[in-house]
Amino acid sequence: MMAHDHDIFLNAFTYASIGMAIVSPGGAYLKVNKAICEILGYKETELMSMKFQDITHPDDFNESLEAIKQMLAGNIQTAQMEKRYFHKKGHLINGLLNISLVHNPDGIPRFFISQLQDITRRKQLEEELTRFAKEDFLTKIANRRYFIDHATREMTRGDRFHEPQALLMLDIDHFKDVNDTYGHDVGDTVLIALADCCKKELRSFDVLGRLGGEEFGVLLINIDSKLAHSIAERLRKGIEKLIVQTAKGPVTFTVSIGLTTFQGGGNDLESRLKLVDRALYRAKNSGRNCVVTLVHGEKNFAGDSSRTSFISLVWKKEYESGNSTIDNQHRKLFILANDLLSVIITGGPDEEVSAISRELITHTVKHFHDEDIIFRKTKFPLADEHSRIHNSLVEDMRKLVVNFQNANASTGELFDFLAGKVVAEHMLTEDKKFFPYLSDH
Repeated sequence: MMAHDHDIFLNAFTYASIGMAIVSPGGAYLKVNKAICEILGYKETELMSMKFQDITHPDDFNESLEAIKQMLAGNIQTAQMEKRYFHKKGHLINGLLNISLVHNPDGIPRFFISQLQDITRRKQLEEELTRFAKEDFLTKIANRRYFIDHATREMTRGDRFHEPQALLMLDIDHFKDVNDTYGHDVGDTVLIALADCCKKELRSFDVLGRLGGEEFGVLLINIDSKLAHSIAERLRKGIEKLIVQTAKGPVTFTVSIGLTTFQGGGNDLESRLKLVDRALYRAKNSGRNCVVTLVHGEKNFAGDSSRTSFISLVWKKEYESGNSTIDNQHRKLFILANDLLSVIITGGPDEEVSAISRELITHTVKHFHDEDIIFRKTKFPLADEHSRIHNSLVEDMRKLVVNFQNANASTGELFDFLAGKVVAEHMLTEDKKFFPYLSDH
């Protein structure tokens, strides 16, 4: 290198706005510029008595070492990575590091040129944005979107490994009265206190989130129904004991809790939330400050632990058609029919009976539509007749729900038709006529 060129390089190196260092193949700092000293907090003489390994965070060391090995082996020419360094004062620095290898004329590696930019503030901003995207701004727990994402992942994992899980929905009783009497600032304090109590009582791996307003959701991981109810009761009692001090005096409050337990089953979070929301609705109507559990097709029990068992529609292997769309929709309708039976037998309010009935009709209409398309593709000879049966059932279903809402039909009549005639009788009798035609399609 000519003297003039050497001076240009030296000035560019010395006065560069980013940190620069010449590092030996063994990791020792051979030359450093002012910017890298400022980034890392060391004097020039201090850095040149060290190796990069001395100030690299242990968790980032292997990535640095692998990049160096690859360059020394001639597999790559340059490398870029984000890594953390220990500042002289002890805190961590996030750096963006670019490395290139310089060889002697005979091809032997001579030294590395390292360029380092301090991206600590950028990483902090990224972390803050990530936290804001996941965190409820008031309670500092998961917001609704992140709760749904996280809970969905955990439910999928739990289904794969056949783990029992439980879903809770908590709602503060008479929360509007708290806001109206004490003001929204106190209402916010109540929400924070509830979230803090939940964090204290729950296990670290359970999923907690604010679903909106005064409503909170919890997914309990790998837990049986007995322990899930025990935790729900512990939450309820712990919240009941909370005291929020205000200028107008101490404030106490209670929560109603809906709970469902499950193990696999293939139901998504949305359907589980609908079920636990109905359980919460039942808790509100049962006097509040209690836990009510609903389980798909199994049992219902309230906060006093009294349980009501009932006969249910049980899906069997022989009911399967071999077509995944038809079988999945049939299973869904079995679940809704059992939900309807649960509400009727346990004396649920007519509004809840109507809500489940409408949901059952909605899914039945979609199922009939999809089924029509499928069996017509199979050249089923009774396709037109089967479609007429579908249309007739849908018309009768809608009339019956209207009559029920107008008090002209009983809950027994509603269940006999929806769960008996439509789900059990039609699906298990009429539908079997076209199942043989599905084998070739």
